[in-house]
Amino acid sequence: MTNYLTKDSKEFIIRVPTENDAQNIIDFAKILFDSTDQVLTTLEEYTISLEDEKKWINNSLENNNTIILIAELNGQVIGLLDFSCKLKRKNAHTGEFGVSVLPHFQGIGIGRLLIENLINWAWENQQIEKIFLNVFDTNKKAIKLYKELGFEEEGRHKKAIKQLTGEYVDIIQMYIWTK
Repeated sequence: MTNYLTKDSKEFIIRVPTENDAQNIIDFAKILFDSTDQVLTTLEEYTISLEDEKKWINNSLENNNTIILIAELNGQVIGLLDFSCKLKRKNAHTGEFGVSVLPHFQGIGIGRLLIENLINWAWENQQIEKIFLNVFDTNKKAIKLYKELGFEEEGRHKKAIKQLTGEYVDIIQMYIWTK
């Protein structure tokens, strides 16, 4: 657990969750999915149970090549990052992450710190050599942040997303080497 300050001087922590955080993570996800079209999951599709969330957290804690990080302010989860390594022997040196921050906490450094914690963790992990992510090409602020952190675009999936409005969105795949 590490304490940080946001750009607007709010103190928050970044830490690995325990199963006791499962309900707070579910609450976070529901707020997030209801507030943005920049994620794949819709609120209606999010039907995870408390027990399944606890299993997800515990499985992460048992796997040295997987990590979940939460950003917490006054007991509320305001940001989440999850990373998992690929399972096949030939691509086990790579892994994918997703990161999200509640809308009213975006732009104040929380996402950047979550990703920096992931990169530092990956540098220490003997197996992880490459971190990648997928981002909607309409999420310009996220793309800018990823580039500032050293991520490079390596591919594009044309019209991979069809928003509820009918608009098509490309997915950009970005990566960074950690070795």
